[in-house]
Amino acid sequence: MTDPFEEEDDHRTPIEFFDDGFREFSEGLYFEAHDTWEEFWHRLRGPDRRFLQALIHLAVGAYHYENGNTSGARSQWGKCRDKLRPYPEGHWGVDASEWITWIEAYLADRSLPPFPPALRFKQSEFPPNLTMAAG
Repeated sequence: MTDPFEEEDDHRTPIEFFDDGFREFSEGLYFEAHDTWEEFWHRLRGPDRRFLQALIHLAVGAYHYENGNTSGARSQWGKCRDKLRPYPEGHWGVDASEWITWIEAYLADRSLPPFPPALRFKQSEFPPNLTMAAG
């Protein structure tokens, strides 16, 4: 007998994982984006795990910010900024420049400016050969 609460194996491809999390983030579903990207991160192999981890920190920080936990947001966004620094703009097709600028300003003066625009993502620039472990 199958446990009805047991999750089925998730057979999404890397681009499907990333795209699902990106859509959730863009819709303001930050906790869900974090969950999706974290599942992807657990399966991803290779040096780009750190880049994905930066986006997870971005989503967790946004979740904290939306819920009034400014110290949690600052902590997560500082980790995001530090992990994104080594990657060139447009890595994986992600344009996070406005977010990074916003995070730096937020961390510098601790004010609560309005959220920047959503992340931008060019799916055509997503790397086609990422390696993932089986789910």
